[in-house]
Amino acid sequence: MSDAPLAPAKRFGLVALTWGLLAVAQPGALAGDGLWPLALLAVGPWAYAVGRPGRRAFLAEWAGHALGLAAVFAWMLEFMPAILLPMSAVPALYPAFAGVLVRRAARLPLALLAPAAWVLAETVRWSLPVPLSFGWFRLGMLLHDASWIVGSAAWFGTWGLSWALAALGGLAADVAVAARGTRLVPARMGAALVLGLGPIGALAALDAAAAPPRTADGPDLLIVQSGIEQEIKAARRDSFYDLFVPQVTRTLQALHETRPAGATGDDAFPDVVLWGETFLPGKLADEAAMEAIVRGVRPAPWAPAAQLDGPSFLYADLKARDLVSALLGTRPLRVLGRRFWDDAFAGEGGAEWADRVARDEALLPPGTSFLSGVEAWAVVDGDEGEELRSVNAVSLWSPDGRQSPVASKVHLVPGGETGAPLRLFPFVLDAIRRVASAIPDFVVPGDQGVLALPTRDGRAFRAGIAVCYDNAFDDVFAEPLRRGPVDLFVVVSNEAWYGASPEMDHMLAFTRIAAAAAGRAIVRATNSGISCVVGADGEVLALVQGEGGRRKMISGALRATVPVPADGADAGPTFFVRTEPLQPLLWGALAGVLLLGGIAVRPRTAGSPRETPDSRDPDGNPARPSP
Repeated sequence: MSDAPLAPAKRFGLVALTWGLLAVAQPGALAGDGLWPLALLAVGPWAYAVGRPGRRAFLAEWAGHALGLAAVFAWMLEFMPAILLPMSAVPALYPAFAGVLVRRAARLPLALLAPAAWVLAETVRWSLPVPLSFGWFRLGMLLHDASWIVGSAAWFGTWGLSWALAALGGLAADVAVAARGTRLVPARMGAALVLGLGPIGALAALDAAAAPPRTADGPDLLIVQSGIEQEIKAARRDSFYDLFVPQVTRTLQALHETRPAGATGDDAFPDVVLWGETFLPGKLADEAAMEAIVRGVRPAPWAPAAQLDGPSFLYADLKARDLVSALLGTRPLRVLGRRFWDDAFAGEGGAEWADRVARDEALLPPGTSFLSGVEAWAVVDGDEGEELRSVNAVSLWSPDGRQSPVASKVHLVPGGETGAPLRLFPFVLDAIRRVASAIPDFVVPGDQGVLALPTRDGRAFRAGIAVCYDNAFDDVFAEPLRRGPVDLFVVVSNEAWYGASPEMDHMLAFTRIAAAAAGRAIVRATNSGISCVVGADGEVLALVQGEGGRRKMISGALRATVPVPADGADAGPTFFVRTEPLQPLLWGALAGVLLLGGIAVRPRTAGSPRETPDSRDPDGNPARPSP
């Protein structure tokens, strides 16, 4: 490691160069799946800078990290530009503090110190809640499309991939230091080669040795992607005419267009039709919620529906159930009469569709189930007693109209679905009120749901359910597998808030690593993209595409048979699934021990006393001797 001080401007430039390489390598920047080769040595400029002392090192690195995080979070400009600065500047503190530790550590190879510092900062950023952090982007996600290593996620998830990339960057910095003719001796260069190449080599070996469970054909699914612009939902336009009716049209067209040539009987139609997030108009109230409404329980005063009366809650529930009944033909309609359907389908499917609804005939084929994102009510204890709170969830209706319990979203979007962590920041809440007209009131009422997807041949497959933002987290795919068998996962999502930005590509990258880590196929059913089926090895098996290969902000449909673990296959939880709650702690602890150990044990210089941490200032500069 070089002792030559580094000027603040050059330090800032090197950190910004690292983030510039990461930004262009990220999914959705220059290529939909990203350019992972650009990420292999991207950490090198930062590693070279972080090992050098210099004036205002902390501030220069903080500014560089903040600029870089803003570049990879730039998709937020599509939704709420005002929060891009805090969501970048605050998390940038953690890698800047990690840089201080590197400069105070022993002169160990950067191939070891760089991954320790990067992963320590990443685990802190991942673990702290908003507004103290934002854990969205992890370095290892850039390897989601590298088929030769992504399978190692079954052992170490994204964390191992992050360490491997940072170690390669550290090795590149060690080579640059050696080329400058500094004191990095050959023995230490050999150690740097082992520490820099060892992690990625080990993960590649684990990938080669890994094998997802043997699979068999699972449920036959039809994903219907609407392609709606977010303004339709955000402006709270008529959810029936603007969302439901066009979606019915797309669904019936898709049933015809995706029907295999010559197929008859059960082979002609899918087992389940899937719609996106909160796509069913109305709002469901289960028996407990309806009893609470009758008792006079209402939402909190600050919630969007605070002023609604009892009949309004009842109507919203019956409307949602009538719409499902129209699709499945399972019971007489209770609030939406014949004239309503005549008006609805005028110019869409025509009078024939309305006639079918009036005769209680199904719009979906007999034997096909229906799954959709829904909003529902939950009864919770509030500040002044019981309150109704919203639930962002998924529900499944079997062909005979039986409804599953709703499977709730696990991770609520700060500011978008819950204002709780942001109430200390009034200016943020004011921005939310301007966008959403109220502070959102969503809650998570219980454990993540697992729904049983029925098939036409009488089987049922257990599907873990994730909703939108859940897709960015590890526990959503690990925790259900620790509780019991899961055959596949379904992600129901709405990412149209962010337009055709890289946000959708990030979500697909998260999905691919999650599938490899869990050893299960994942289905993404979205409102506007990217809808797809990802295999248990992380490979994209099929996806909705438009002209020119477009996969974002388009309308389309995808029919696919999802692979599931075969009978008798070794389909137990992967090592990552079993250890997932501990992995951030263990990786962070490993990184911290290496950095603090390096600080505690500094090398002696021949003929001089041992240099101690106190002999350097926080930026790594040797302290001035006393006169």
